[in-house]
Amino acid sequence: MTTRPVRDALVVEGNPVKIPWLFTASFLIFIFIVPVWGTVVRKSPRRVVPASFHVFAFGSLVFALLVEWNVGSSVTPYAFYIWAAVYNQFVVSVFWSLLADLVGHGTARTLYGPIAAGGTIGAFCGPLLTKFLLPVIGFFGVMVLPVVFLELAVLGAWQIKLVARGLDVVERPDAPLIESPWEGLIQTSRSPYLSALATFTALTAIAATFVYIAQANVVQTAFATRQARTDYFATLDFWQQAITFGVQLVVAPVLLRRFGPAPVLCLLPLLQLAGVIWFYAAPSLALIAAIHISSRTIAHGLTRPARELCFTVIPRDDKYRAKNVIDTLMYRGGDFVSAWITLALGLSIGLVAVSIPLTIAWVSLAIAIGIGFRRRTKESPA
Repeated sequence: MTTRPVRDALVVEGNPVKIPWLFTASFLIFIFIVPVWGTVVRKSPRRVVPASFHVFAFGSLVFALLVEWNVGSSVTPYAFYIWAAVYNQFVVSVFWSLLADLVGHGTARTLYGPIAAGGTIGAFCGPLLTKFLLPVIGFFGVMVLPVVFLELAVLGAWQIKLVARGLDVVERPDAPLIESPWEGLIQTSRSPYLSALATFTALTAIAATFVYIAQANVVQTAFATRQARTDYFATLDFWQQAITFGVQLVVAPVLLRRFGPAPVLCLLPLLQLAGVIWFYAAPSLALIAAIHISSRTIAHGLTRPARELCFTVIPRDDKYRAKNVIDTLMYRGGDFVSAWITLALGLSIGLVAVSIPLTIAWVSLAIAIGIGFRRRTKESPA
């Protein structure tokens, strides 16, 4: 997570108006990645997941060198933004695919909150490292840190596979998947349950992108230098991750065990609507920071474990392919739609009016997903 403050500072240094184009590029890249991943992952998914971390580590090193050598200074910041958006979304998705393959929904109810908290420790330390190491190792050093951590994540993935053998009674061999590279997209469109998850994910991205673009515009005006913006984004991420850690460790396991995913998934839509209305009434840097921290805390602290729990009750092929379509293509598609809606309507009352029906649909989908999850838990072993 050392990448995000750097990525956000670089793009704000350019022009936030270009963010819709960056989201469009990310969305188009995932249209290309989906069939490629569907082909590569077919023979041995559990081996391909850590291998994908190597690929993104190498790409991150290339971008660090390009920025350090000032190669294509007018283009590289935007290219790096797209790269970071792609790899952050992708590596998180395939990591949770591996977990969904290795554990059942009974184990997931208890462990997904703490597992997400483990990710938050890294996300918590990332902004902290960025904030304190930036004056010591410079911008290049901060950009190289993700390379190191991605390689460490490879070792972590192998260790997870060893530990997971003792978690469930059901044997889960690393068998080949269905041959079609488009199977994930096909199953997502055919299954009402997966379609609901896909639409919920897209709406999550639409709401988050509004807050992100609003923040980018405010920060560009408030801070004059790259280092000041990087420091601001790192501080924001630090506090958000600190609060999220507590929520994941203490609150998420209790809510998921007691209520299941539906009530938990309803929290983010209601909070986001309140934030949009509040920001329209009194926009400010402090307010957008509060909205950013609270919404991301709920999104990562509660919504993420609840949504990931919903993937434990689907067929194995869908855990690697359909889930990847939902986590990447649908999420970046939501970014794409939201960015252009925001550009067309501006930060205006029109956007508030759009947010109300979106929230109603969002909550309805959360309830439908919860019903589908309960039905599927009765049909699959815990």
